[in-house]
Amino acid sequence: MRAPDPDLLRTFVTIVDSGSFTAAARRVRRTQSAVSMQMRRLEADVGARLFERSGRAMKLTPAGEVLVDRARRILRLYEQALNALDSAAVTGEISVGVPDDYAMTFLPEILRRIVGAFPAVHLTILCEPSRRLAARIAEGSLDIALLTEGEGSAGGVVVHHEELVWVTAAHAQVHEQDPVPIAVFHSGDVFRRYAIQQLEETGRRARVIVTSPTFAGIRAAVDAGIAVAPIFRRNVRAGMRMLTVEEGYPHLPSLGIVLQRADREPRELIDRLANHVIDSARELSETGALST
Repeated sequence: MRAPDPDLLRTFVTIVDSGSFTAAARRVRRTQSAVSMQMRRLEADVGARLFERSGRAMKLTPAGEVLVDRARRILRLYEQALNALDSAAVTGEISVGVPDDYAMTFLPEILRRIVGAFPAVHLTILCEPSRRLAARIAEGSLDIALLTEGEGSAGGVVVHHEELVWVTAAHAQVHEQDPVPIAVFHSGDVFRRYAIQQLEETGRRARVIVTSPTFAGIRAAVDAGIAVAPIFRRNVRAGMRMLTVEEGYPHLPSLGIVLQRADREPRELIDRLANHVIDSARELSETGALST
């Protein structure tokens, strides 16, 4: 067994993240045959098959499952080493978009790490709903965005999963009303869909009384004691109370936090910062720093 080339590991991880050799080839800007050749070289280096065909799809072998987590760590350390050597020389401007409910929880530590790794890069932060951010990524007016899974276009890399919970004001009884008055984000929002669906499956009705594009509006409705709201667990604040199954509020699913990047110049800088955000978010998630 030989120590694998970082380029081979990077292509391997890109295949896993993008879901196919074809998509990975576009991402790493190589032909599909070149990507396949890289994987044959990597399999020769590690002495094991990494992929096997399952119908029309490719899936990881047990050896591939073992390697992928290690590969991420190796690439993370490799990137950190490179950044330590030349981060001061990396310059440019990057726009980063996040929904405002991320800005108070996920974003600060990510920003600290970006600035620590790329001190000469200027960041522009845009807080908007996921759908608007996804549209900006598609049109090329935004470089990087962290979005809620299920919002906007498909694609991107899931960097973290976060639990949804029901909340109300700590001393309010509004959750006992029928239909349940709820505060949700804009029409079509995934939080809204899950909330109404889960209540209906338990035989309860929901009545949307507050719609807001921002978490500040949702929080105000909850704090006022006029509504119940589905929010990320990390966003539960003092004065809020999480509602339980025993109170008639079923478990809500966990949602992925997805990173999307624009396919435009400065491509190298966008890719470097995007990969740094992906690695940082996953490291924070693995260590529990992004857990409640």
